[in-house]
Amino acid sequence: MANLRDIKRRIKSVRNTSQITKAMQMVASAKMRRAQELALKGREYMSSLARVLGHLQESISNASSPLLEERENGRELIIVVSTDRGLCGGLNSNLLKEVLLTCPAEADYITIGSKLNSQLTRCGRKLAATFSLGDTVEEADLKPIFDFIRKGYIEGDYKSVRVIYQKFINIMVQRPHCANLLPIRRDDLMNVAEQEPGSNTTTDFLLEPSPTALLNSILPLYFGHLLVQMILEGKASEQSARMVAMKSATENAKNLIGELTLEYNKARQTQITNELLEITTAMKAME
Repeated sequence: MANLRDIKRRIKSVRNTSQITKAMQMVASAKMRRAQELALKGREYMSSLARVLGHLQESISNASSPLLEERENGRELIIVVSTDRGLCGGLNSNLLKEVLLTCPAEADYITIGSKLNSQLTRCGRKLAATFSLGDTVEEADLKPIFDFIRKGYIEGDYKSVRVIYQKFINIMVQRPHCANLLPIRRDDLMNVAEQEPGSNTTTDFLLEPSPTALLNSILPLYFGHLLVQMILEGKASEQSARMVAMKSATENAKNLIGELTLEYNKARQTQITNELLEITTAMKAME
């Protein structure tokens, strides 16, 4: 009977776990739809903004803006957009592999999401700062991050700034992606402008005020919203990966419950057979 009690206890435990993973799957599914919608809308906005800047190519090449300045001296700053919570499959581990493959160990690192902090420290990476964000991305919450990056770059502490994040492809696929943030280069603008279908259509621009004044206003806007877009991509990837992971965990729990139930029935059948044999043997002994 002890064996049967253990099996029943395991079945109950796995069933409770499956209820938890099912609830987490539903929550992640609701959050994923919202995060996916924001990420896709942000792509359209960034594509349009990059096309406006691309139209100012002559001004970009001649303008003296610190956000466009190419430098040879200084350290590199790497921004790693991870998660604050786990239970999202191999999302963070794949991101860590990309960091170790593509980023120098002597660079400074900023993490948005604390899940990879200990792993980066163990791998010899220097954490200059770490920030945590909730499920919603608000500009007020991102202001300390913007100020930290802009101050370090304008003052010459860093020669370039790159961002590594999980790019949202679809619900099942998220890929680690490394993108340049600063300095803002013409090729990067063209890459962002071509992200959305129909972005190559010719558009007539009427510029007011002068291109240089317009450029100095749009560049900080572009820099800030580009980082926001990368964070939104990471949030959409996180919720998608968590929903898929919880769905897989729920299905595995159901399969395990089926296997344990079969094992319980076999053990119960064996026990009944043994009891019948004992009764039959006792009856024959009494004849």
